[in-house]
Amino acid sequence: MTQPIRFRLLGPMAAHRDDEALVVGSPLQQAMMAALLLRDGRAASAGELIEAVWGPTAPASASAMLRTYAWRWRKALERDRSAPAILTSVGDGYRTVLPADNVDAVRVESLAAAALAATRKAEEHPRARQLLDEALDLWYGEPLAGIPGPLAEQHRARLEDLRISLLEEKCGLDLELGDQGRAVPVLRELNADHPLRERPYVLLMRGLYQSGRQADALAVFERVRRLLAAELGIDPGPELRAMHQRILRNDPSLLPAAAPEPEPPATGRAAAASAPAVPVPAQLPADIADFTGRADELEALHTALCKAVQDTDDHTVLPIAAISGMGGVGKTTVALRVAHRLRAGFPDGQLYVDLRGDQPKPAQPGVLLVSFLTALGVAPGAVPETLEDRSRLFRSLLDGRRVLILLDNARDAAQVRPLLPGSARCAVLVTSRTRLFGLATAVQVDLDVFSVDEATGMLAQAAGDDRIDADPAAAGELIRYCGRLPLAIRIVASRLASRPSWSVARLADRLAAEQHRMTELQLGDLAVASAFEWGYRQLTPEQATAFRVVAAVSRPDIGVPVAAVVLGVEQRRAEDLLEALVDAGMVSETHAGRYRYHELLRVFASQLTEPDDAVDSGTALSRQLDFLLATATAAFQQLVPGDPIGSALRTPELPGLRFDTPHAAARWVGEEFDTAIAAMQAATAPGSSAQDLRTAADLLIALCPFDADPRYERLAVAAAAVSAAATGRADRHSLGRAEFIRGNLAVQATRLGEAAEHCRRAAEACREVGDRVILQQVLNDLGLLAQFQHRFEEAVRLSEEAHELAVALGHHTGRTVTLLNAAMARVRGGSPAEGARVCRDLLPALRAEGDLPGVSYALFVLGLAAHESESYQEAAATFRECLELCRSTGLALREAQARYRLADTLRRLGRGAEAVTGARQAVAECEALTADRDQGHALVVLARALAARGRASEAREHLARAEALFDRLALPDGELVRGLLAGLDAAESAESAAG
Repeated sequence: MTQPIRFRLLGPMAAHRDDEALVVGSPLQQAMMAALLLRDGRAASAGELIEAVWGPTAPASASAMLRTYAWRWRKALERDRSAPAILTSVGDGYRTVLPADNVDAVRVESLAAAALAATRKAEEHPRARQLLDEALDLWYGEPLAGIPGPLAEQHRARLEDLRISLLEEKCGLDLELGDQGRAVPVLRELNADHPLRERPYVLLMRGLYQSGRQADALAVFERVRRLLAAELGIDPGPELRAMHQRILRNDPSLLPAAAPEPEPPATGRAAAASAPAVPVPAQLPADIADFTGRADELEALHTALCKAVQDTDDHTVLPIAAISGMGGVGKTTVALRVAHRLRAGFPDGQLYVDLRGDQPKPAQPGVLLVSFLTALGVAPGAVPETLEDRSRLFRSLLDGRRVLILLDNARDAAQVRPLLPGSARCAVLVTSRTRLFGLATAVQVDLDVFSVDEATGMLAQAAGDDRIDADPAAAGELIRYCGRLPLAIRIVASRLASRPSWSVARLADRLAAEQHRMTELQLGDLAVASAFEWGYRQLTPEQATAFRVVAAVSRPDIGVPVAAVVLGVEQRRAEDLLEALVDAGMVSETHAGRYRYHELLRVFASQLTEPDDAVDSGTALSRQLDFLLATATAAFQQLVPGDPIGSALRTPELPGLRFDTPHAAARWVGEEFDTAIAAMQAATAPGSSAQDLRTAADLLIALCPFDADPRYERLAVAAAAVSAAATGRADRHSLGRAEFIRGNLAVQATRLGEAAEHCRRAAEACREVGDRVILQQVLNDLGLLAQFQHRFEEAVRLSEEAHELAVALGHHTGRTVTLLNAAMARVRGGSPAEGARVCRDLLPALRAEGDLPGVSYALFVLGLAAHESESYQEAAATFRECLELCRSTGLALREAQARYRLADTLRRLGRGAEAVTGARQAVAECEALTADRDQGHALVVLARALAARGRASEAREHLARAEALFDRLALPDGELVRGLLAGLDAAESAESAAG
């Protein structure tokens, strides 16, 4: 028979079916279920649920949201959603059908009632205490943690009051049964947490009196009397005053009913013999068997802490090693491995404590010191009152001893400092989600996620090498879905080990969908979401909103300006919020001003988004794209001032950054390029808006001038995504722009067939929607393609059409480039004089305007025209002028082109040695620039120069390389090379025949 669902509310909400953890959804979804569960099976109407979840500020969509939440809950809870048995409908509302004991907040009430009944009979006191222990064990954090709404707030306060009352009742029973050593530490913690609550002081005074510390008990009364007067202006209540009087008169009824008669104190050896032996504390939790990797981190920690066991006179400083890292990264696991390796060097004991730094109420140092002191042999009744005195006694006890202390999961340095010994013979190991600034550490290890090899090793160790080796690609996908987070890897490794029939690919497929990933990454009490949940619950509402909103636009990282725009706050405030998330271990800072989410934290954040969030993921993306386009347009205008494309881009609603120099613009593009690529791809996803897609298409164009770096080839991937989405949505405007970028990038890479198809599609779309600015660019690219294919007349026609559009648009640079492209086509098509005339007409204006790229291009075409006209001296002089200009202005590709064309001219002038040297240099420059087409031409020039000097064998090698390049690029120049090779073969054959 299937076990019923069990709910836990005495902490963050959790639900289980057997050992399977169920998805509990967003905080509002949890609020709805909590409202039903706390009614213990009674129905709640829609109005009552809306009041419970939202109160008077309920949105208009509240009823629809309730129905959505109910649907989600049934999806998680019900075996058959068509006939719900757990969450049933009653009118317009709902009720839950569960045994009372299956909801911890309901069960605790029945346990409390049973315990109260048992306290009425003295013989039932042990059973009452047992019931109270059972009830208190149900708490595992703040009740209903993170659940919003007035009802949750009301029950949170009620349940917390119940917990304190039960603790007080249990401590009272401990004192009745003579177990003051158990009660006093708990009462001290209660007093620290609730300093104005009087009953814990009453019980503490009795406990101290029972321990023979009458003076300390009276001091408690005096301290609380001053506190109440200072804070509330009142005197102690009747119960406190009565306890004070009873202690003053040594009321015998304060002692436990079964208190043993005091024995005369033993002295000397008798005392030593009668004193119980205090065991050496060995509190370290067990090490794990399948520990993997972390060799460098273990070595650094081991080396630092080993100083404590070195008896050297200059060793006077307590060695402290700190391990920090996000939740689930394996801090505790690494710390335990180091501690177990070192334990033999600390024969006086090992102390361990979980500081609960990731929980709403971290452990109090004063309470932890009680535990440490009693473990070291101090009687509970002899523990000092104040934190300072306990810390001093702790240091005194450890002086001269070798004790290793592991402080796990610390909140901050202030929590840790009172727990530090003073002796350099001890050693301390601390783990925390963030760096503990202000703590003097011997070594600080910032634990990162696994390497791929470490993650693969853990998978193989658990699931078996054969299963991993059988499908390494699926193993790689599985590791990628886990973000190499050790906790996630451990969970999937354990799942594979427990399911021998499963292939790695099957589990990888289950993790592929982001919406299911958090659910899949849990096994028993291990859950990635739980590791993240505690950190998230520490955030303020503003920080939590920032965590959710920024996550939606954070791939692969995000800068402060973008985050500020997305959040709608000033940059300083955005930076403060992001730094707070770093402090909470929820994001990391990659370098100054840039922040990154671990992939699983980003997925976790996406599942926290609320329907009524002021900024949803769609709005966040729109704001990000607007800001990126506005800033990229400013960068474009710095690099290509006056280009009409800048005015053809959409004007975003949000302002962007501005730049004073092209260098500053290029630096910003370098920083934000990966983020822009991710944003453009996000704009192509189903559900994104039409405006976002158009913004993405314009952003492609704004970034296009910055594509010289090889990494910008990823621009083509984004352009392909925009093109596909535009095709699916029949958005011809965005299609034309995306296809233009794809064609332009393909032209630059000399992928001619691909370039021709993209440019053809771009031209059709641009003509259809009248996008003349982009059409002019596309026609220019088509002209270049025709030149590469030796279709020179077509190239002239296309370049002239592009020129006419540039004139009509007032595009000065476009007019120059298209004229020179047409001139180049005429020169290469057999009309060098016409091409030379165009260049001579343009050069004076280009020089006057300081258009150095234009001057270099005109000189290059002019030199080529002179060469083709066999005016070699003029050609050499022109190429040299072009080369010097390119060298001084950093036009590297044009410099290489001028160099190999000059080398060919020098060959014709009979200066073979110079020709060979120049051609070799040009080949190397083209190769460094990955300019394959030009490298092929330079190789041909080099081969001709070598052949002219009688070095046919070397020439043949270079021609073979050129042939391979041209054939790979599908260029007709390969036929020229084959003709040259045939000529070399014929010449060799003729020489052999003559010989």
